[in-house]
Amino acid sequence: MPNALSRGLFNLFFGAKRKPFASLPGPQPGILGTAGDFLGALPWDVCARYGREYGGVTLIWMGPNPGLVLNDPALIAEVYESPRRMEFEKGNISEQIRPSTTDDTAFTAELRGDWVQKRALEPSAQPWAPEALADLVGPMQESISESVDALLKQERIDFAPALRRLTFDAFSVAQVGEKLPDQVFEDFMLLARAADARIQSKLPLKFVKPPKDFEAVKARFYGHFVDRIREARKRRDPGAVDLMSRYLRETPGIDDQVLAHMLGGTYFGGAFSSSVTLVGAFHQLNKYPEADARLAAEAASLVAGGPLTFQKVESAKWAEAVAYEALRILPAVRVMTRTPSKDAQLAGVTLPAGSMIMISNQHLHRDPAHWPDPDTFKPERWLDGGAARDPLGSGYFFPFGRGPRACVGADFAMVFLKTALTTIASRVKVQLESTDPFEEGFFFGVVLPKGVTGKLVTREAQASLKARVG
Repeated sequence: MPNALSRGLFNLFFGAKRKPFASLPGPQPGILGTAGDFLGALPWDVCARYGREYGGVTLIWMGPNPGLVLNDPALIAEVYESPRRMEFEKGNISEQIRPSTTDDTAFTAELRGDWVQKRALEPSAQPWAPEALADLVGPMQESISESVDALLKQERIDFAPALRRLTFDAFSVAQVGEKLPDQVFEDFMLLARAADARIQSKLPLKFVKPPKDFEAVKARFYGHFVDRIREARKRRDPGAVDLMSRYLRETPGIDDQVLAHMLGGTYFGGAFSSSVTLVGAFHQLNKYPEADARLAAEAASLVAGGPLTFQKVESAKWAEAVAYEALRILPAVRVMTRTPSKDAQLAGVTLPAGSMIMISNQHLHRDPAHWPDPDTFKPERWLDGGAARDPLGSGYFFPFGRGPRACVGADFAMVFLKTALTTIASRVKVQLESTDPFEEGFFFGVVLPKGVTGKLVTREAQASLKARVG
């Protein structure tokens, strides 16, 4: 808490600005407002603490500018889902990542602008999307299995970067029909690091310089997808099931660059969050061996009769429960921001245009008033109607956001997660060196697990070891 002098100075200079917000609870501001609470602390932890201490809405001050932290499902729904959602734009994140992404995706588009048109172009918005998604299970399983084979040769694995590359490769097979060269992955990571530097910078964005050769790397990254599209147009393979080929068959008039930008943008929207969810899932499964054994048994039964299919993955209810529980207890994206595009009424006050609205799922995903044993990893809570009680995007469970602007790739992410969990668990035991809570960092707006290390052990080797010990 700011000292008395700092609080006094804030009141001296900005006391009049506080009066319209007197009805809202929140920490006492100092000369820097309440921004000091976020210095050296993870933003989702601060938002969760505010939820516990102040309830569903907390008044914050970014210097002299008021803002809100929302932990109230109804208020969050008002911002995300009600007709008033058009008043609230994404906030700083769009501008922070824009140089690394493009203007041809819905990710950075404004609701009051051309978001609707850009969203309608996304592969997930096409009428053939469900059929396409079903066809991708087998290719992704094969890609994941190849990645597991490579990881089995490593004596010690840092799982955050390892599963990130596994995810990138599986996404590539789904997107363009094959894994992409190392150079494309390295280009992707350079663009992501450049965006992350802007997200985490304490300086105005105009002072944050891109890395060396940034523009050339960006042109090469998206240009790779343009080249793939042009090659696919020449091949005209009617049996290809990757999203690029299907899009070209269904909508041959799509501009090559627009499609390339959508394909390239998918990695930014999902590779980090999906891989982090896998890290969290296997970390928790190591803490709860009965849950891990149940996943292995289900996975073994599903692969026993041949390759995975969409129908098999849909029947993998324990894998789905594990994925949901990982998304609940360790969501990859825990803080989202919105900004009123004009003065807006919310929580009984008038927020000036440009004010910061912070929305975090950290508190609501673990609210003891809603979740029994909220801090315990219990996949069984999602069985027997649990998923229907708390569906994705509902008040206490929104790892992909809420409302029309929730993650456009949520359906794809869930199929990937269930495919990955089933494929990995059927073949290997993810054996971690520690099940203590891992240190959490922050990268590209996504939680970054640190120090989650260990190795993979084949299920056969694990069974043999148990037999010898017994």
